[in-house]
Amino acid sequence: MAAKYTQKDKQIRGVKGESLLTDSLRSAGLWSHKLINAGYGTVFDKLIIPPGGGYAIEVKTRMQPRIEYSKIEANERKGLDRFMQQVGRNHAYIIGIWLTENTKRAFLIPWHEVRDAVCSGCRGSINMLDFPELPRKSGGWDMSCFGRRSRNK
Repeated sequence: MAAKYTQKDKQIRGVKGESLLTDSLRSAGLWSHKLINAGYGTVFDKLIIPPGGGYAIEVKTRMQPRIEYSKIEANERKGLDRFMQQVGRNHAYIIGIWLTENTKRAFLIPWHEVRDAVCSGCRGSINMLDFPELPRKSGGWDMSCFGRRSRNK
């Protein structure tokens, strides 16, 4: 029988996943900003601003490598959509973090590739394993993918 996790357990895991991502961005020399929930939900979790561009990042930390469509809130969907429309299609991502006691993996999921399925109203989930895995490096992940300028806006 699978262990039952409380909402507090899920929040702690989420905070840990975001902290690992922040450490990875810092070690890559990338500036990022955590958006604060002002009671209405955030439009996405992090704004990464390298020279010459910017990225909207929604972070989802899970015990299994799946992100249920329903766990991407309406305000997050709208925020990723708006950022993608204003900045470019290759500038909005979900970083799926598969985090357990024995597993610490992160996957880069382009919003434009999953948007239609997530917003379809159908039940389903994103399989993190279908997307590129961020390479591990000491203390976290290699975030150099956000330091390059996008050619496809």
